[in-house]
Amino acid sequence: MNYQALIFDLDGTILDTLGDIRLAINDALKAIEIPLEYSLVKTKSLVGDGAEALMHRALGDFDTPENFVRLKKEYMPRYEAYQTRHTKPFNGLPVVLKYLQNKGISLFVCTNKPDELAKEIVGKCYEEGLFKEIHGHIEGSPVKPDPIIVTYFINKYGLDPKSCLFVGDSVTDLLTAKNASLPAAIVTWGYGYYKEAFLNEADYVIDKPKELARFGDSL
Repeated sequence: MNYQALIFDLDGTILDTLGDIRLAINDALKAIEIPLEYSLVKTKSLVGDGAEALMHRALGDFDTPENFVRLKKEYMPRYEAYQTRHTKPFNGLPVVLKYLQNKGISLFVCTNKPDELAKEIVGKCYEEGLFKEIHGHIEGSPVKPDPIIVTYFINKYGLDPKSCLFVGDSVTDLLTAKNASLPAAIVTWGYGYYKEAFLNEADYVIDKPKELARFGDSL
């Protein structure tokens, strides 16, 4: 299948962000004296539906309106400060994404990460101009799996939905693709839980970054 556009999730798909998320949430919980701490493995279960969902999940049994407000006040500036410490592209992705761009495929980023932070970290980790547009969550708007950002890309750039592929690492990404009526590719190097039933729902399963090159080989 020839695709004119690939729309990528961010966390766990094009960038390994888990270390910085863990550092920020643990420091924020400590700052408000909540006796919880997350390992890298446990932090995976917090990610996927935006910063607010992450904070609610991180609070666990301590999730009250008051604690949420306190945690948000501590977490957001910490993550903004920490997000460039350890975050990096998954091995091999910059090369294969450049290959796809050179083949004439338009690349986009659609993420639940706050818009300003998404633009900053992608801009730091990937060369300028690689992605046609990076769009994160804007407070007050729906988060994925709502297809609002995908629909925006399609309308703004005159894309044919049948020629667009959504690439992500989680159930949220699979549902986003379905809600936008796009085929979905699930990468297995990310933060999802890759049970057989989940993978069977995807149109493609990608185990290594270099396998993404298949979408440019036929052009």
